[in-house]
Amino acid sequence: MVAAIILVGAIATVSAFALKHKQTDAKPLSAVRIAIVGDSYSAGMRNRVVWPTLLAQRTGWSISNFALPDAGYAADGLGGGHGFTYQVERAQGANPQYIVVVSGIADQQFVGTGDITTGATIAINKIKLGGQQALVIGPTWYDTPVPQEVRNVSDEIRKVADTAGVPFLDALDPPWLKPDQMQADLGSPTDGGQSVIADKIAAWLRTQVAR
Repeated sequence: MVAAIILVGAIATVSAFALKHKQTDAKPLSAVRIAIVGDSYSAGMRNRVVWPTLLAQRTGWSISNFALPDAGYAADGLGGGHGFTYQVERAQGANPQYIVVVSGIADQQFVGTGDITTGATIAINKIKLGGQQALVIGPTWYDTPVPQEVRNVSDEIRKVADTAGVPFLDALDPPWLKPDQMQADLGSPTDGGQSVIADKIAAWLRTQVAR
């Protein structure tokens, strides 16, 4: 009887240790660190809230937003230094595990020049060399049919992502937004549009981010 009690006690101790060890190994949601690289869709223009903030609220993840208006893989913003390659360098300073690059429409003028492909290749390689996981999202739109130039931007980025072996999310089939979810100048989503983007990206990231 004494031996049986000792054996049961030993099993209970091992089980408790294993449970504690499993709980310790589990990564809490707050431990997931993500940096956002993007344009005005992510930076916001006259918005009270932007989707990266909503993403943090809805997931519990740590989100750092480095997006700047008028930026892209080739587009560098009105004042320069806004391009995604620069944003990646700043984002890496926040020590994220993942860098999500979300493109908009600023690169349309560079379709077919090779500049989008070059910029995307440089940005993704910087992320990989920095030890972060790159997650790439193509541009979205607010109406159908989607302009061919926007589709061409998405196609160029997808090819680079596929070649680099990093996940790519198509945001054009169908477009995530509607005209009434865009501001009057059509340059940036409304707060309602930002909420839609947050939900779309959160759903995808949950399939990509390790728990």
